Amino acid sequence: MKPLVRKVLSSSLVGALASPLSVDDYLSLIDRRLSLAEPRGRITSVVRQTADSVTLVIEPNDNWAGHRPGQHVLLGVDLNGARHSRCFSLVSAPQDPLLEITVKRNGDGRVSNFLVDQARRGQLVYLSPAEGDFYPQTSAPAKALLVSAGSGITPVMSLLREWIASGHLGDVVFLHYARRRCDMIYADELQVMAEQHPSLQVSTVFTAENGRRIDSQTMDIEVPDLAERETWLCGPLDFMDAAEALIAPRSEHALHREQFAATRREAAHGQGSVHFLNSDIAASGENGSLLEVAEGAGLTPPYGCRMGICHACKCRVAEGSVRDLRTNTVREVRDTDIQLCIHAAAGDVAVQL
Repeated sequence: MKPLVRKVLSSSLVGALASPLSVDDYLSLIDRRLSLAEPRGRITSVVRQTADSVTLVIEPNDNWAGHRPGQHVLLGVDLNGARHSRCFSLVSAPQDPLLEITVKRNGDGRVSNFLVDQARRGQLVYLSPAEGDFYPQTSAPAKALLVSAGSGITPVMSLLREWIASGHLGDVVFLHYARRRCDMIYADELQVMAEQHPSLQVSTVFTAENGRRIDSQTMDIEVPDLAERETWLCGPLDFMDAAEALIAPRSEHALHREQFAATRREAAHGQGSVHFLNSDIAASGENGSLLEVAEGAGLTPPYGCRMGICHACKCRVAEGSVRDLRTNTVREVRDTDIQLCIHAAAGDVAVQL
């Protein structure tokens, strides 16, 4: 959308003329991707690499502000008249005008399973700005170790694509763990990368086929110069904890983790009562996180990842005592925005919801 057109359509006069609808409502009649400010996209390609995954290429509108390697995005779809959003890593390099995500089936996950089963070309999706600090620096390291498991490969692939596209691929060792060969996403692309770039060493471990897990022997054999490498790590929480315990004593270089699993380390048991001020509803705080308590009380607060990554469930607490489910820390808060999914009541809490 041209800046002058955007400026005119954003004026209070046009807004008043559009009322009671919004300007975006009228723009959607022309093209559902059009919006004055909201990033939206259209799926242009659907590829199912494995039986339980789908790779989507998305053409964003001009409200998309770009991303850094390894960042994630909150992606929303309309299901039964309501918008549902979940957090996914971006696999595409920042130079690519199109966005790519790969989604794996996730138990009862409503959005993930819908996309795996029913995503189609031309479908509209809603996007948040990109977030995350998996790759905080601006230059590629001379020597790097990449370690991933399962769908944790997605942000790591973004780093590789960025280094290759920018011509800054250094000496890289990539260790990936998957259950079986048929479960591995991006297997063909990784093989081509390794064939075309001698400085990239790719090793894959199929845990269900040989029973191997990440261990010190593998680390010492595959990465004998680990002390010289900066590390990027992504996968299930238990996997990352085990990998970090092996890597940290062997290297003083930075280790970057992408929290691809729930950050909650404590059971979500609260205490006291929760008063949802805007709805004038009171509920016991004992049954889960504040998000779960709200849902149990019949409320429908927005959420995305349910693991403390995307901030979609952030809500203001007027006053009360809350417990951080990541650290078990209890604190008193007043007029403070917190993420409902990773906090539980530690006493009486008043939430503006």
